[in-house]
Amino acid sequence: MTVKEVILTAATELGIKEEVQGFFDGNVFGVNKRKTELLLDCFNLVENEIALDYLPLYAEDELYSETGVVEYAAMERSVVRVLRVTDEWGNPVPFTVFPEYIKAQPGKLKVAYTYAPTKKTLGEESDFRVQVSARLLAYGVAAEYALATGLYEESAVWDKKYKDAITAAYKARPSRKLRSRRWA
Repeated sequence: MTVKEVILTAATELGIKEEVQGFFDGNVFGVNKRKTELLLDCFNLVENEIALDYLPLYAEDELYSETGVVEYAAMERSVVRVLRVTDEWGNPVPFTVFPEYIKAQPGKLKVAYTYAPTKKTLGEESDFRVQVSARLLAYGVAAEYALATGLYEESAVWDKKYKDAITAAYKARPSRKLRSRRWA
């Protein structure tokens, strides 16, 4: 899903689709531009919030280190939490997390981690592919936009829809089921 899709969905929900569509059609001045830029800021905020607080984004990088020190800056994405480190054959490797790097054994390593999404522009794709829908993101964008423009009651309504959609997406995640116990 593209950022533009989410913003247009949120604009439709908020009743400002004509202004935002005007921006996309070439009228890039004045109110249309301000509203679209605010919606884009809200999108980036919501995508980041979902990734950090509710449904993390996962990545794995293959790196080589002669000393065993792997700096976060060398990784493809912005690291939030290192989950595991394995060697080139998939064997777990003990590691220590430091503020700017991780320390493991020297050699070829695979580092699995959660990451924060980068700030998006209108033409880019969301980092969420499967679990988060355009509608869920649009509800969050609508809630943030309404809050930013001073529509507090409307913001509360959109925020409830947003939180309900997150709960539904969270519950849709595969989980283990425990068998019920029977007591005599």
